[in-house]
Amino acid sequence: MDTAGMRITAVAATMLDDFEPSSWTRLPDSDTDRILMTDGDRSLVVTLAAHDRAAAAHAEHIAANTLAPLLPADAPTIPRILAARTVDGEAVGRDTDVTLTIADPMPGVPLSTAMFEQHPALVESLARTVALLHSADPGPIADAGLTVEESAETRDRLLADLDSAAATGRVPALLLSRWEAALEEVTAWRFLPVPIHASLGPDALWTIDGDVVAVSDLARLRVGDPAADLAAVSSMLTPEDFERFFRSYRAHRDPDDPGLRRRVGFHAEITVLEWLLAAVAAQDDAAIDDAADLLQALAEVTGDAEDTGDADVTDRDESGEPADPDESQESAAESAAPGSDDAEAARTTPSTRTAADPDPDAFRPSARIEAGVDEDGISTERLDTSELHALDPREGDEPDRG
Repeated sequence: MDTAGMRITAVAATMLDDFEPSSWTRLPDSDTDRILMTDGDRSLVVTLAAHDRAAAAHAEHIAANTLAPLLPADAPTIPRILAARTVDGEAVGRDTDVTLTIADPMPGVPLSTAMFEQHPALVESLARTVALLHSADPGPIADAGLTVEESAETRDRLLADLDSAAATGRVPALLLSRWEAALEEVTAWRFLPVPIHASLGPDALWTIDGDVVAVSDLARLRVGDPAADLAAVSSMLTPEDFERFFRSYRAHRDPDDPGLRRRVGFHAEITVLEWLLAAVAAQDDAAIDDAADLLQALAEVTGDAEDTGDADVTDRDESGEPADPDESQESAAESAAPGSDDAEAARTTPSTRTAADPDPDAFRPSARIEAGVDEDGISTERLDTSELHALDPREGDEPDRG
């Protein structure tokens, strides 16, 4: 008998007035204990966060309650957290204190990348969702004590990460030189920080019939570079679909941000470097080797692309015409067009420009790396790694409706 689930339900029942659960069931989840409890009239989801995840649970509580009133009434649902409390672990069969969070169930089912082929309109729905988030007022998020990173701080942090990674001796020189050159393009890193999710992936997006109806996993909500979220989206889409996404995004939100496309490419590519730093911090030799293998594979793919030459993917307005014809002509030889063999071969390499002539607008969506390594062994909160597998592991699983 699942006595732990019963204990969690019993403790959660004391956290709410006028709610007496009559039944409960455990929800599938790889990281946390989650219970769906009902009193016959309504159902609620109880999430148990262990001591090492308590800070994230607290941050999500603050983020959800702060973000929800900033979005329009027709925006996708944000988790409504009804109660949260740190409790003695012994009460729920744990050795250390835990945090219990009670929230309404999320509508729909978690997104899978296969849905974009099944429901083409999902691309536009996702673009609207991200644009709405990026258009929210950043003031209340800053006032709530969540992270705020100005544009100069973002660039400085990335430069520091690059120095730390270089010190490991595991990053190919080709990548270090290109990333350093990209960060030296100061004009590309002048942007207005906006509210960003900072952890976008299939598990954070909930859908019904081809529409994004809810956004969850808000523990890393902050004010920062919008390109980081767009880079996360690029890892879920084909190059062609990302072009549709970006045009739709710009139709809903058209910021004065000429370096946006270049930063999207940079963020998408440097994620592998973040895996390396996380592995080094964890002193996980196997994960360090895996990250180094991925970096080497990335260097080989981008090096081949640079050797063969590229055709530009320009920023286009919603009509499909290039946003700046002059820029299109100047960078016509610098990156492969979406859907071409070179672009598909390098889906994880958004930026393949040389340091001598960087183009702030050329872009290639992020690429699939076939390195034969265990990327799941590397701790990361930013990148959905499902695109690095031949098959989507979510397919065939019962969706978590909690």
